[in-house]
Amino acid sequence: MASHKTSLLPQQSGFSLLELLIVIIIISALLGFAIERLLKLQVQAERSAMQSLIGTLQSSIALTISEHIAKDRIPELKKFINSNPMALLANTPVNYLGSFKNRPESPEPANWWYEQNSQTLVYFVLNQEYFSTDSKDPGQNRLAKFKIMAVYDDNNSNGRFDRNDTLKGLRLSPLAQYQWSSQAIEPD
Repeated sequence: MASHKTSLLPQQSGFSLLELLIVIIIISALLGFAIERLLKLQVQAERSAMQSLIGTLQSSIALTISEHIAKDRIPELKKFINSNPMALLANTPVNYLGSFKNRPESPEPANWWYEQNSQTLVYFVLNQEYFSTDSKDPGQNRLAKFKIMAVYDDNNSNGRFDRNDTLKGLRLSPLAQYQWSSQAIEPD
């Protein structure tokens, strides 16, 4: 007699529609979380790169001041006021487009340039939803602008550096205060 075994469990031949739907929902949620995290990392990277370059420029200015103090040539620092800070670097960053009379034509975000007419170093922000300035001009909210300015004793109390004032040093200053946010900022 041949014995014949029968299985009490039905044989499955793949995923049910419900199981497939649950897997798709889980993968979608994980993907959404990963994309959000990647965007925040991209914003942090841009902010860090911008701040790092500003720190490098400030260090270059400080070295220039130190050299002039050591050689007793402090009055010669006047030539650096409103000059292009990138000229103080041995190597300019790859995202520095150069020096232009005005804004370069169709610049890409995440790039720097120097505007000769306004004597301003400009950074064009890529992740503008996470960046804001106190600039009154809404068209300037994607731009971080900097100048080399004099640190001086205002001997004639006129509020600006001129030949009657005592130059004490230089600093790289933002033209408008700015901030980076970890949350997207709604445009005005």
